[in-house]
Amino acid sequence: MFRPLLAAAFVAALAAPAFAADYAIDPNHTQATFTVTHLAISRVSGKVPVTAGTVVLGATDLPTAVSVTFSAKDIDTQSADRDKDLRSPDWFEVDKFPTMTFVSKAITGTPQAFTMVGDLTMHGVTKPVTLSAKTIGKMTDARGRTHVGYTATGTLDRREWGLNWGHTTPGGALIAGNDVTLDINVEVVSK
Repeated sequence: MFRPLLAAAFVAALAAPAFAADYAIDPNHTQATFTVTHLAISRVSGKVPVTAGTVVLGATDLPTAVSVTFSAKDIDTQSADRDKDLRSPDWFEVDKFPTMTFVSKAITGTPQAFTMVGDLTMHGVTKPVTLSAKTIGKMTDARGRTHVGYTATGTLDRREWGLNWGHTTPGGALIAGNDVTLDINVEVVSK
């Protein structure tokens, strides 16, 4: 009788993760920026506030699951006119789609260099994206909470999410490029 119980315990231990910890994204110390080519001659950047999110860490501080919510209605490019355009039906339609989300599907690598594949939902469309990421550092604050910092980057084609505004200059160059570079700096705090 002892042997079957020992075998069952061994199988259960193999099936369960050795370690997992839930962390909350700290919106006050997290930012997401995007960069797009303007008039085919320069790069323009903007911010999309991160409002909430969770990260599950494995034993080595490599995330095993990530979920993030962004506020599309608060996009900020430091130009009131451009921000109004981006929030309009020509672009993000923020009255209809006020948020964006990212949910990881697969994370591979090491904490020093990992790839995160997940579903990005914006403008009512969900498509996969791949981000290259790494851990910046880890520390424990005076209250005993653990903080971990990450950075991630990736490129996407905005047209895949129905962001098809395609006006051109008299010479034929796109006013706003199709390729968008994402840069995300995240600080998570133990729950």
